[in-house]
Amino acid sequence: MIRSLILFFCLVAVGCCYSPAVAGELRPPDSGGREYRIFMVNSYHPEYFWSAQQSQGIMDALSGLRVVSHEYFMDSKRHPEEEWLAQQKEICLAEIAAFKPDLIFTGDDNATRTIATHFLGQSLPVVFYGVNAEPESYGLVTSSQRQAPGGNVTGVLERHFFNLATYKLEALCHVNNISFTKLYLLTDDSYTSIKLFELLRSEKWEFEVERVFLPPVGGFAQYQSLIDKLNHSGNALFVYNLQTIKGVDGRAVDYREILAWTRSRLKIPSITFHQKYVEEGLMFGLLVSGYNQAFYAALKARKILLGTPPGEVSIEAPPQGAAALNKTTTRRLGFKVPLDLLFGAEIFE
Repeated sequence: MIRSLILFFCLVAVGCCYSPAVAGELRPPDSGGREYRIFMVNSYHPEYFWSAQQSQGIMDALSGLRVVSHEYFMDSKRHPEEEWLAQQKEICLAEIAAFKPDLIFTGDDNATRTIATHFLGQSLPVVFYGVNAEPESYGLVTSSQRQAPGGNVTGVLERHFFNLATYKLEALCHVNNISFTKLYLLTDDSYTSIKLFELLRSEKWEFEVERVFLPPVGGFAQYQSLIDKLNHSGNALFVYNLQTIKGVDGRAVDYREILAWTRSRLKIPSITFHQKYVEEGLMFGLLVSGYNQAFYAALKARKILLGTPPGEVSIEAPPQGAAALNKTTTRRLGFKVPLDLLFGAEIFE
């Protein structure tokens, strides 16, 4: 437990040292006045908070270059059926052919497993981001090392500092004399969520705390029943995605409605990776954002546009994001929060 507290008080501040501004200092110099055509394929829809700032992240990282861009949204969060995705793939490929890009971005797993893989082995560079699966499972690495993936595809992996987030939650519970022996993991039934849980299962677990992976949740009534049960049997809850949970009418329930209900009912501490979820009432987060995923991917794309072969640009994950805390929720649960966390974290009321 002492180790947990040391990590808690030291690593929060470390996470705040990373930012797109710092990464931007490593950008290669601009190259003349050439115009670059980039095509961005987004797995989801423009209103989804994860997608909303991805194009901005790309354009920020490419600042100083003359860029003409086009973005296509596959809308696969609201339409998770494979038949829909296959149709979107054909429409998207037609738009790519008409646009004639110098480089393609594919955001998240659905765009990457359909569009990026379509261009494998061709001359057109592709840079992916937000990918939860291992890149080898999609055939994106043609050499034995991710540091030099070979071929025409490289990118950024969406990786979550789950052990570190758990250290921080363990330390919070310890400071507040709260028992922490069991952590329940909950998510919706989307393709991305399933891949993320597969990855978490494979990671080395560094705690005596028991992890309980709950079955993917498809319905709001099922979700509500689970939360009520966890209030009596769980010490803490990890929430990943709530985007494809459906109501009785078969339509996805807005995540804000789900979190409003959760905020009024959940009686145990919670952690997440999404800032919006902390803003809407979950207690604590170690953040991963669509903006940062796209930004770091575009730093790689910048190198490629300026002459580095894509096969020589490494596949990796961005550095740790910032911590976030919902002050109202921590007060409601009776938690005292160390000043170190308040200093290093984003605070939401």
